[in-house]
Amino acid sequence: MTFFAPASITAFFSPYYSKDLLKTGSLGVGITLEKGVRAKINPDSNKVKVNAKDFRFNTMDLLLERLSFNKGLEIEAEIPIGCGFGFSGASCLASAFEVNENEKLGKGYFELADLVHECEVLSSTGLGDVVCQVHGGVVLRKEAGAPSIAEVERFNFSQELSFLVLGPISTKEVLRDDEVIEKIRRHGKEATDKFSKEPTLTQLFKLSKEFAIKTGLLDEEIGEIISNIEKKGYFASMVMLGRAIFSTCPQGLLQEYGEAFSSRISKTGVYKVKIKKYN
Repeated sequence: MTFFAPASITAFFSPYYSKDLLKTGSLGVGITLEKGVRAKINPDSNKVKVNAKDFRFNTMDLLLERLSFNKGLEIEAEIPIGCGFGFSGASCLASAFEVNENEKLGKGYFELADLVHECEVLSSTGLGDVVCQVHGGVVLRKEAGAPSIAEVERFNFSQELSFLVLGPISTKEVLRDDEVIEKIRRHGKEATDKFSKEPTLTQLFKLSKEFAIKTGLLDEEIGEIISNIEKKGYFASMVMLGRAIFSTCPQGLLQEYGEAFSSRISKTGVYKVKIKKYN
């Protein structure tokens, strides 16, 4: 058995915190990708491996503790780790569904999704990724919270996007800076309201770039690359939170600046992967 969860990027967001973890989350817009993460149990091990290498992170440790699971997991990631592509949420989401099915835990869809969301919040690794990753598509989060209570609107844009990865940004560190958080909260809410009135791909890129500039998250190098891409007639903006760019341009154009890949926007959330059997 194997489960897949889509990668996701955030165009802009506005965090909301509550003493209730289920009510903690964010407003904003996220984009899920056809590329993502697969998780499969390895009964002969007690280690978590990502792309065949031992890999531990707090969000996963919390999740497995909550599920009382002590066997191994094999995680296959098609996306960069720590660069704003929702690896933590996707890997934990796929793993939660895999463990639930194989161990016959009997937990429901949103019960599992909420559990992963709680682990993300406790680990400061994300506020809205899981909400996007359970729905798929382009997801407008109108009300903050866990997947079972967040109010969302989905858009099935079929665009293929290209991505440039320049390096990581620590989500945990950014989300602990009160001054930055206040800018993100204010400008993220503003962008969310504007997108809800005009939910187009063009508007999404425009608002995302404005958000990156107004919050001070856009550095000089990323700003210059985005400007060069726009001069060639394409849309581009910064991935939140990561030193990465997403764009409507061909992958080859981004490869001039570093590591790049492309993916279509996903139309589905987490799902079970069908394994072909050959006689």
